[in-house]
Amino acid sequence: MLIERIDRLMEVCARHLEATGSYGTEIENMLTSALVVRVYAEFEQQIDAIIAEKRASIGDLAARAAFGDLTRVRGIRFRNLSELFAGLGEQYRAGWAARQAGNPQAVTAYGLLLEQRHRTAHLEGTAATFQNVRDWYAAGHIVLDFFREILRSVDPGRLPG
Repeated sequence: MLIERIDRLMEVCARHLEATGSYGTEIENMLTSALVVRVYAEFEQQIDAIIAEKRASIGDLAARAAFGDLTRVRGIRFRNLSELFAGLGEQYRAGWAARQAGNPQAVTAYGLLLEQRHRTAHLEGTAATFQNVRDWYAAGHIVLDFFREILRSVDPGRLPG
């Protein structure tokens, strides 16, 4: 799932870095730091939107409420999303794990983006280059597609509890 707002930001950053010859400078580091924070925020919003879309599709009010209770996201790291799927049922946790195992490049890229956002927000800042972030986004956004696929497959009539 490519995200239009992030694609536009990537292009603006690339144009600026190229026009000013700022690759390898503090300017690149500042732009890259801002970019990883925006990518993370967009990933959070996309995950929330995917959950809301699924919840809205559930006609039975009791099942919708149960689904809402089971899909409270405490973060967007793999551990958090795995816990969400485990709460929905073993088949969804297993499906999520299988998607991860079958796509190590996407998993690694997604994890690197989240790690760099953490470093930017809580530590010394990112050591990633603009090209790193661009490459990680290109590979890592696919994790959102896995998330949507698995969540869409959830049968609200078979939720635990």
